[in-house]
Amino acid sequence: MSRLENFAVTSMKKGEGIYNVIVIGAGTSGLVTAAGTAGLGGRVALIERNLMGGDCLNFGCVPSKALISSARLIQQIRESKKWGLSRQSPQFVFESVFERMRARRAKIAPNDSAERFESLGVDVFRGEARFVSLHEIEVNGQKLRAKNFVIATGSRAAMPKIDGIDGPLFHERKHFR
Repeated sequence: MSRLENFAVTSMKKGEGIYNVIVIGAGTSGLVTAAGTAGLGGRVALIERNLMGGDCLNFGCVPSKALISSARLIQQIRESKKWGLSRQSPQFVFESVFERMRARRAKIAPNDSAERFESLGVDVFRGEARFVSLHEIEVNGQKLRAKNFVIATGSRAAMPKIDGIDGPLFHERKHFR
């Protein structure tokens, strides 16, 4: 990118002109896409209607790993004889375990924050995106234009509609390793 092109990109006001990429969804995929695009010098907008960090930070990966870690330690204490120790009975307050989980999430949250992404050169918009044309999207009444769009809004499991499938063809994993 030439100095003149770089100046034009950095001097443009938020929401004006044409973005190289507009990313819809600020979960793991959306954040990586936005940061990567900005890091390569592209002009990028990121749109999130709910929580920055998506399911991984707020509901899934981070909280579950913190809770699983505490549960494993509790189980190790229960099995203390295996380790050559006197039998122990773990003492814990469930709310304290949850408070630890919330603290872990809060420690990571600044990495996924709108402020951090703005500092990387990403224009962050809060609200629900709606396509209004092939190269235009609307967020909170403001129209944004882009050459490319990335829809990173997550997914949900669904049974495909195929004749002959009567029930689930999968087994739930019941144990964590």
